[in-house]
Amino acid sequence: MSYTRSILLFLVPAVALAGATASKFKAEHRKGANYWNARSAIDGKLDTCWMVPGESPNRGEWIELDIPKATVDKIGMVVGWAQTEDTFQDYARIKTIKAEAFSMNDRQELSPRGSANATFQDDMAMQIIDIDDLQVGEDLFGGKLRISIADIYDGRDYPNLAVSELMVYLIEFDTKLKAPEFSDLSSTPAGPNLAELALDEDAKTFFATAQEDGFIQVEASGFGVSSLGIQLGPKSHARPKKVKVSANNRDLVHDLEDNTEVQWVQVPSITGYTGGAFGEIKVEFLEVYPGDDPNVAIAEVYGRATNYEGF
Repeated sequence: MSYTRSILLFLVPAVALAGATASKFKAEHRKGANYWNARSAIDGKLDTCWMVPGESPNRGEWIELDIPKATVDKIGMVVGWAQTEDTFQDYARIKTIKAEAFSMNDRQELSPRGSANATFQDDMAMQIIDIDDLQVGEDLFGGKLRISIADIYDGRDYPNLAVSELMVYLIEFDTKLKAPEFSDLSSTPAGPNLAELALDEDAKTFFATAQEDGFIQVEASGFGVSSLGIQLGPKSHARPKKVKVSANNRDLVHDLEDNTEVQWVQVPSITGYTGGAFGEIKVEFLEVYPGDDPNVAIAEVYGRATNYEGF
């Protein structure tokens, strides 16, 4: 890589951090003009949704996300309005989509990179569907992913299409985690088991902290972290059973098995694609497997990312 090109990688900002637009959305006055807009499909809340106007044919409508330079591997979606079982059945739901990838150049011009189709079941749960890989962006820039509605499940009472949640899954790569420089590493008690011992890639060492309000913080400077690999500590100590992973003022709760394998858990994102967590990531210990020592032990924490801040 040339010197000029390497400098550019540090100067070019990420194309996407939270951009989402839609072809149409239902007008709303009492709750705010954008209440039913595209952002409601990537806000992490099942009681909100992107909803199209009732007069729309639904088919052909689209939602579009800004995506950094990356490869799209899967698409996750809650295909209807999942506030309740009634709202899910009352409004139209997505059945089949067409995903189209675009790249953007330095003049903000888009060019197509490929497309893929996916079909979803009429199910209220989050569904994650493998698609043919789609490259978004090229060289120094990212691009966009447009998801168009090809077919629907009809609503019981209303014609409007509604989608509670959308998550685009990007291909991951390993990244090195570190402890944040300007914050507490954890609630570690006095003693030799410091937080850095969970980041040294040596499973024979471990970090330990008090169970009550126990946590550890990590980060991967410049990378959009998508998942953490957590390896539990020795059975002489308590080990995490249920953890809350927090980033960018969002959180996800995950259950861990009581074994020595590295267990990968998703990091919450505010962008609509995996790898939208920049900065500090906090792992709190909600429940533990008991040990002779009540302090909670973690042998290692690993990281995976999907994009670099410079792309």
